Amino acid sequence: MRTMRAFVAVPLGEEVVQAAARLSAELRRKLAEQGLSAKWVLPANLHVTVRFLGEIAEAQVPAIGESLGPLVGRHASFLVALRGLGCFPDAGRPSVLWAGFDQGVPQLERLAADVNRALDRLGFPEQDRPFHPHLTLARPRRGAPPPDLTSVVAERAAEELGSTVVRDVVLFRSTLRPKGPLYQAVWRGTLNPGGRREG
Repeated sequence: MRTMRAFVAVPLGEEVVQAAARLSAELRRKLAEQGLSAKWVLPANLHVTVRFLGEIAEAQVPAIGESLGPLVGRHASFLVALRGLGCFPDAGRPSVLWAGFDQGVPQLERLAADVNRALDRLGFPEQDRPFHPHLTLARPRRGAPPPDLTSVVAERAAEELGSTVVRDVVLFRSTLRPKGPLYQAVWRGTLNPGGRREG
């Protein structure tokens, strides 16, 4: 049985991705001066994760598409805007550095809730934490004392990274490589480009 590492995500527009990439490059230089060792997400890999599925059978892809396609199409496309930085679990002991949203959050949450319910019905392991829309920029490397990013996050609280329209939900194959993972879309569902959300 052929398997693949997979996740469901919302891709973002190129302008927002490039703005986030520029911010990441600036932060990378600044934090390196403070001795921060981190894995930074490549610009091509920036996205909003909806559900990490882990190892799945390639044969499951059609069923996932058949389940997600109609419900994704019932959601109208919508505008999101990125602003500010944050950390999980917090800036004092971060495991993830991310950019946040200040527009489009309710729509992202409703879309994610529908997607996750459909994946639950297909038998995938349930989420172990609530969905929190964010764009992961970096993960401090394990084994080193976590840096305190409180001042960095505070300085960038009003940083605007632009806006984009959410148009798709994608199932990605993730291939792990030494230079960073390679993400390949294996299924794509399109939101309703102009209609109102049904149901």
